[in-house]
Amino acid sequence: MASIKPYQFEPESDPENFDEDDGAFPVQERLLNDVSEWCTCNNCAKMPTEEENICCKEIQKVVKRMMEVPDPPKCMVEHPGFEPNCLNPYTLQNINNIYRADYGPVRRRNEEERFRYLAFRSFVSWCWGYLGRSVRVVIPSCVVNRIRLQFPDPAGQYVGFRPPLD
Repeated sequence: MASIKPYQFEPESDPENFDEDDGAFPVQERLLNDVSEWCTCNNCAKMPTEEENICCKEIQKVVKRMMEVPDPPKCMVEHPGFEPNCLNPYTLQNINNIYRADYGPVRRRNEEERFRYLAFRSFVSWCWGYLGRSVRVVIPSCVVNRIRLQFPDPAGQYVGFRPPLD
């Protein structure tokens, strides 16, 4: 009998295209400063932790995606591909089907929470590609807030960025 080999068919991350810090600018005491002092896209909002207070224009992979269109937007949420990739419920239903086939059902309480989770995953995949297990990146404040606006939590309770468990 053949032995089970987990993750045998999982795509692998591309170490040549992955930067550990992704070129993000250092985030220092942003909780103490006004958003206008660090946000250059004019769509960010103050987030609960220092590392979450980051603008789309500070992350190399996001800027690269923004620059791929003929008339680059001033903010990632204005990119013509953002809505179809991250906010369109039909796209997210398809992403849900793919996720379920690969990992099992998305364990979220309601449809809004499931779509929010899938929208964040879709954004990361769109900008960074496949990152691998336990590799997480901080999503820009403007993107997080736009996704939360589209798929709100009725109680206004959000998890925020969680670093990987070692």
